[in-house]
Amino acid sequence: MIIPQEIQDFFEQVPVMAISTVDAKGIPNVSAIASKKIIDDDTIWTIDTFHNKTLQNIKQNGNVAIALWKDSVGYQIKGKATHYKSGEVFEKGKAWILTLKPQKIVKGVIVIKVTDIYYLTPEYKLAGKNI
Repeated sequence: MIIPQEIQDFFEQVPVMAISTVDAKGIPNVSAIASKKIIDDDTIWTIDTFHNKTLQNIKQNGNVAIALWKDSVGYQIKGKATHYKSGEVFEKGKAWILTLKPQKIVKGVIVIKVTDIYYLTPEYKLAGKNI
């Protein structure tokens, strides 16, 4: 799914987002993510520095949901995630984040292919509506 420009702009304004995963038993996990970037119209990168349960869950099924909000406006982005700890994607992601945060520990790069986007805005007309 193509991420609309309005949501790409919003994404850049939000300093921290939440990413949720679920394990094989259906137990959810959520992590805060500050190192994030939209790479193209349907792809998001995040940097793996501290992930443990998140990474295990991504390896099991790859399904993720991102929540980002500012004041009373928000979006939920769903997608399929893949973790890279070597190779071209890893090297590009590492180079990107180290230009911004030279001391950052980079254990991997998580690539999320966006499949769906929903409003997370608490308004009757928008809440939960697919974009």
